[in-house]
Order: sequence, then structure tokens, then C-alpha cells
Amino acid sequence: MKRSLIQSTPVILLAALLLASAPRTSMAQAPDQAPADSTALAPMLDWPTFPDAMANAKETERIIIIDVWSETCGWCRKLQAEVYTQPDLQEFVLDNFELGRLDIDIRSDTLSYKGYTLSSQMLSSGFGATGTPTTIFLEPDGTYITRLQGFHAYDDFFDVIRFIGTESFREMSFDDFMATETR
Repeated sequence: MKRSLIQSTPVILLAALLLASAPRTSMAQAPDQAPADSTALAPMLDWPTFPDAMANAKETERIIIIDVWSETCGWCRKLQAEVYTQPDLQEFVLDNFELGRLDIDIRSDTLSYKGYTLSSQMLSSGFGATGTPTTIFLEPDGTYITRLQGFHAYDDFFDVIRFIGTESFREMSFDDFMATETR
């Protein structure tokens, strides 16, 4: 079951091509629930722009997390408020990744990526984001690693973050990683 959290590159490219013009609103969901106990949470993360994340990663040589979101996405707000504010996850993310963000709804901006000029919407789609939230993982030079589509509860999300952030994905499958992990 956990294997489905990590998407393979050929599937992503095919899905990006087939679903690039699919309406994202069909995937939109809007939970507006507040976290159960917000007193134990860390402050919300600041998300730099995509170009800033790319520039920072060149200097730090850290893997990049790109948060693909939409202003109208309730699940995006839930991910930011309930998952990214967990102190241990947030500490791990800030210690191991560069952060960046793409708004899947913006069509009028221009971003440079690997010699192409694209809008945020086009770049999001090219990374396989067919809805929000989508978490994209890139190498420090911007090379695509994988993506995590949708909202995932803290434990599942942190498992993926640790798998990528420890660079275990280079040596083993996600299932093997989970078999060796103790938290």
C-alpha cells in the first residue's frame, strides 16, 4: 500500500501528457477543519518561490521540495496547518531540504526551468501535478526525483519525507526503507 505513495517516472511522464489538460477542479476538496491541538504545533513554514528554491539548492546542494498548491485548495491548507507544523517533521524538512512553491492556477507568470520558459501551471503539469496539493521532489540541480500526489496524514507523509531526505531512495525501495525504519 505504501508503494503507491511514490510514483515512478514513466508513469508520471505519461500521466502528465495525458492529463495536462484535465480540469483540476474535479480533484479539488475543501476541508476547512482546524488542527485538533494547535498549541503543540510549530509556526507555519515560509515557502520561497520556485526560482528562489532552485537558486538556494545550487548553493546548499540540498534536495528541493516543491509544494504545488492553489489558493482555493482546502487540502493544501490542511497539509500546511496539520502536517508541516509538526515540530519533528518541520525540523527534518528545514535541515534537509530547500523549499519552493508553485501555484497551479497561475498561467501568466514566466519561470525558467532546464532551458524552457513556462508558467507555474505548465511547470506544475510537467511535473505531473494534476491536482493539489502535490509535493514534488527535485535534485539540487532541478532534476526530477518523484512526486507525492494529494494530502497524506502526518505519519505517511513523514515516512516519504524521510525516505527522500535521507537519500535512501538512491539505494533501496520504499518498502525496504520502511522495513528498516524505526521511529
